[in-house]
Amino acid sequence: MVSLPHSISPTYYPNDALPPRELFDLLIFDEAHHVPSRSWKAILDYFAYDHALLLTATPSRRDGQRLPGEHIYHYPLRQALRDGLYNQVRPRFLDLKAHETQDIVDQRLAEQVVQIASEDSHQTSTILIRAMTVERAETLAAIYRQRGLSVSVLHSALSARTRDLLSRRIRSGECRAVAVVNMLGEGFDLPSLRILAYHDKHRSLPATIQLIGRLVRVDERFPQSSVVVAARNTEAYPQLQRAVRELYAEDADWAEALPQFIDDEITKAKANREYAQEFAVPPPDLSVEFLTPLCRAIVLEVDPARKYQPPFIAGVIPERLRVGQRLRGQTIFYSSVNPTKTTLMLVTTAVDRPRWHARDPGLDTSTFELHLITWRAGKPGQPHLMLINSPDRAVVRELMTAVGATDVVRPADPRRMQGAFDALERRSVSSVGVRNTYQGGRGVPTYAMFAGSGVDRGLRDADTGRRALGHTLAQISSPSGIYSAGVSAANGKYWETRYVSLNEYEDFATDLASRYWHPSQSGAGPLLPHVTRGSRLEWFPNADLLLIEINPKLIGQGWTTPYGPLEDLDLGADLTYPRTDQILPIRAVRPTDPQTVLWRGYQDHDGRFHANGADVTVQLASTSISLHELLTSRPPNIYFIDGSAVHGSTFYQAREPSNDLPPLEYVTWSWANVDITSETRDTAKNKNVGRSVHEELENYLTAQPKRTQRWILCNDGKGEIADYLVIEVDPGPRVTVSLWHAKAASKNLPAVRVNDLQVVTQQAIKSRRYITDTALWTRVGARLLGDEPPKMIVVEGDPESLLALCGRRHDHAGPNFAKNAPVVQGRIGIVQPGLMMSKLRAELRTPKPNIPARQIREFLTVLHDATSSICDITLLTS
Repeated sequence: MVSLPHSISPTYYPNDALPPRELFDLLIFDEAHHVPSRSWKAILDYFAYDHALLLTATPSRRDGQRLPGEHIYHYPLRQALRDGLYNQVRPRFLDLKAHETQDIVDQRLAEQVVQIASEDSHQTSTILIRAMTVERAETLAAIYRQRGLSVSVLHSALSARTRDLLSRRIRSGECRAVAVVNMLGEGFDLPSLRILAYHDKHRSLPATIQLIGRLVRVDERFPQSSVVVAARNTEAYPQLQRAVRELYAEDADWAEALPQFIDDEITKAKANREYAQEFAVPPPDLSVEFLTPLCRAIVLEVDPARKYQPPFIAGVIPERLRVGQRLRGQTIFYSSVNPTKTTLMLVTTAVDRPRWHARDPGLDTSTFELHLITWRAGKPGQPHLMLINSPDRAVVRELMTAVGATDVVRPADPRRMQGAFDALERRSVSSVGVRNTYQGGRGVPTYAMFAGSGVDRGLRDADTGRRALGHTLAQISSPSGIYSAGVSAANGKYWETRYVSLNEYEDFATDLASRYWHPSQSGAGPLLPHVTRGSRLEWFPNADLLLIEINPKLIGQGWTTPYGPLEDLDLGADLTYPRTDQILPIRAVRPTDPQTVLWRGYQDHDGRFHANGADVTVQLASTSISLHELLTSRPPNIYFIDGSAVHGSTFYQAREPSNDLPPLEYVTWSWANVDITSETRDTAKNKNVGRSVHEELENYLTAQPKRTQRWILCNDGKGEIADYLVIEVDPGPRVTVSLWHAKAASKNLPAVRVNDLQVVTQQAIKSRRYITDTALWTRVGARLLGDEPPKMIVVEGDPESLLALCGRRHDHAGPNFAKNAPVVQGRIGIVQPGLMMSKLRAELRTPKPNIPARQIREFLTVLHDATSSICDITLLTS
């Protein structure tokens, strides 16, 4: 029996009218690439046949679904060509000119097609014009008619009668040219079809093969070669598959080129199937052959001196990673080692329940994740590499623990990671991220991203100055095609947009490792070579420690310690523990009680933190973790006096030395009758020499031009926001908050002394987060009422109206900043009468400025880098 699928498939019969299951002993399917579809597969599933034979010329489906059965025979198309079963197909490609519109391209293609059709050898040739849409087909038909070629339009929206009539006219030769929309492909045999006007290209190899298959039929009545006319504009179709792109890149005979791609694809599919069969037997629902991991990896190094090897290279799966074990809230569904014992593969499953349906399991679904741990042993002089591919960073940590690698791995070298990326042949760069090495807390921009095609060519010095390269995303050309690739060098992350077979993933891992060990120079050269790059922290700088800030990703997230919110702790140098080039001692205190040390520890050069003595437990909801573990996973930002910075295991080199002062507002003051060595009123009163620095600062602030509403507040004391706050509110409201930090001079006469500026600069940098902290108003209200230390004293302004703005007067009908925080314009002021600006400037103008002048300039540069993006800066000196 010969039948169409809709005549025999059980999906088209009611249950009481199904044909007998034993009707056939043998099933033969032509065009068998359709078998995975519902109606075709139902035939295989229903009938109790002895054998089934599947025949197809295109075994690779566009949706990637596998054809059932065992691949037993392949008639290579190269052999078909040698046997004379393929007609010659010659391409005629038009090279496009700059800025040509689609209409101009269509006109040029039509001229070429009409010219070919008029040649003596093509007088009997039928012309097929391929269009993407009905509208395009009508437009193209009109263009050809203007050139004297009558063109019919065929598409599925026409009635069946009209389509059938037109098909008969095409077969009889009455209609010589037809514009089609996804028709006359599979199963359509027209020996006279010898000219293809490929205005709208297919973007996949199977579809291209189906169409070209109409041109290669051999028929002695039509001995002329077939011709494909198309524009060589692969740049306009970046999503074209590699094989299709290569067809347009060459002028070779397509009848010879296509078999190469098709035969190679079939050979590759067979190799993938054989490779997958060597894995452990999977559950029935999992097909190892069709697993296609995303090309990505977190790269970790292992020093060969550690003598470590993962257990899976001996074929051993750790107990914690076997089927049925739990892994970070997921269950291991499948685990196996690959045939070469270089990769351990896990598939995990978990139940996902919508949050908006949390009380009932009715909408529960099973989710699955693929995880791969790959080992590449380094040659002498090179580190071993562990590549971990997982979508969950927490799972990555669990996997390292399970294979015993936690204490032996170290992060990848950022310079090597960037070198591995720079070795790729870049077509264009679409995204660049730069990291501010002077990061800050809540509301302080720590990262800037620039996006757009060719964005690397448009970056200015102002965009990248005093910043380090963070991530990069680019389009890459390679033998495997065009794809996007990205790198975050400081985090050891590399990724591509390709999904590949398990066999090809091993090639990906080998290639990445090779580029990491031995980066080559690509034609595009290094990306943004003028931008600072992080490097591996081999040893800590010799420079004095300037400041340590908690990682911005931990601020405002709800982490707490036994002593209060984590973000309220101050990290600083622990001077009681010896510092070396491999160890940086750190201590944690509360700003309100800096003499009481709550935690002591240190960071090593691998970026790990360790506790010295008793550790501190921090919590986020139900999650508990030790402080040293949290700091290791989310390292603080450590700044040194020479301008260098450390973030985890990444070191950012100090900038090129400069004698120029940063662009701050520099204000000099006379300080007449002021004891510049007395910061507060009480100190000055006891010494009875003159007014204090605070008193003179109040005079300075009150003398400034006053706007609609202004409050001057003193908050001096342990845990202060600043020594003085100035809040100004204009109609709108437009709000300005100025934070002033004052310090007394160490000596009676102004000069250029480092100690006079170091502490006050640190305080100013740390306070910058208040400028954008919406909780500032709640805190100001609490301190005005004395509910939170230190109590604020109102120097100028009406306390009641400010309490109302801070949400502390419930009967107030006006603005409530605690409830609806306004956008704030900020300013940070530093007051140091002990600094003589004229002497500092004079010293910096000399060929070799002295050390104090250079260090003060560096302090001010750090201050500018850390705060200028969110507020103005004023320096009030002598």
